[in-house]
Amino acid sequence: MDPWSIGLIVLIIAGLAAILFGAFWDRRRNKQRAAEMLAPPARPIPQFHPESPAPHYLSDLQARRRPEGSEPTDLSDAERASIAQQLADPHTVTVDAGYASVDFITDSSSRWAVLEGPAVLVCGDTIESFRELISTLEKLILSRTPLVVVAPHIAADVLATLEVNTIRHTMRLVAVICDENGLSTVATACQALIIDRSDRQSGYLAPDQLGHCERWISTAKSSHLIIAARSAKESA
Repeated sequence: MDPWSIGLIVLIIAGLAAILFGAFWDRRRNKQRAAEMLAPPARPIPQFHPESPAPHYLSDLQARRRPEGSEPTDLSDAERASIAQQLADPHTVTVDAGYASVDFITDSSSRWAVLEGPAVLVCGDTIESFRELISTLEKLILSRTPLVVVAPHIAADVLATLEVNTIRHTMRLVAVICDENGLSTVATACQALIIDRSDRQSGYLAPDQLGHCERWISTAKSSHLIIAARSAKESA
């Protein structure tokens, strides 16, 4: 075989090899780019405490399901009877605003949302983004303290995020939407400051800016604050 023929064959083989290599290389790079686009963002997350549990990325269907093996929240008959007595007590503070979503219900039989010893965040204006709540939630998640969020309005996406955190048992939460009079009543009863958006977005709220009560009970139409005797006197 002539030398030029051998050279031509070698050149053709080398060209085919280069084409195949380029095709496989492009395919690998495209797969890698697709995986990076679909993957969750790498931690650390801004304003998210490094000791907090890593966030879980779920589909909407998964997010709306309670995790398997989660602790039941239903009350016993004795607990319902005790709460019913507290609801009838004239010293119990009541506002005409119930839970913002049925997803906050903790007792399926009575349809109550009950939190024991919660912190209470009273917002003076609309909660427009979840970022306004991150710093408060971060601290309370670490201390395993329940939270009641009271505001004149909560954006739909923020409320949905609070619902999912409740359903998934990430945190014990109740959101309540009420008018100015209700906000003032809650703030006075639980000794909370009414926090505006700029302070919520600042990323720092002092512990004494949040309110506290012994027990919070919300129904579909009203919410009830059980206040310790000493706190009730101070509020008065």
